[in-house]
Amino acid sequence: MRYIALILVCCVLYFIQAQLLPAIFHTNWLPNSILTAVVLVTIFKGRKMGLIAAVVSGSIHDILISNFFGLHLFPYVIVVYLLSAVKHRIYEERWYWSSGIVAICTLLDGVIRSFMILASGGDLHFGLYLWHMVLPVMFWNGLLGAIVHGLLWRKDDEQQGYIW
Repeated sequence: MRYIALILVCCVLYFIQAQLLPAIFHTNWLPNSILTAVVLVTIFKGRKMGLIAAVVSGSIHDILISNFFGLHLFPYVIVVYLLSAVKHRIYEERWYWSSGIVAICTLLDGVIRSFMILASGGDLHFGLYLWHMVLPVMFWNGLLGAIVHGLLWRKDDEQQGYIW
């Protein structure tokens, strides 16, 4: 049953990323719901589940949506590995921490992706790319991270001690 639920969640995330978000946002950039899900899986479930989610979702994102294989896979894996290395020291299970961590991971993903494009010989102006393509996504991914955190973190016993 758990695997069926995981497959359904992956299909829903793919539909959101490939069909729904382009219909809502008519810009050059899109919020990355797949990256947000990978970061939140890493936060809530740990390194092993985060790496599995990063490899599967990065591969699917590259094969079905992207035109450059590895452009999403490698940054997702690096982000999960770095996040899982520092997560146990900084995460306090509050929505604003989830939002901030998702935003920082989005920035890290954008920087890694831009270096990959530059290393492959692509014509990219680093500052403009960050300003026009990464910063708007940081805001929307942070907001999406807070919303998903609120949906996932519904434990009455543990929420009673929190102020926010």
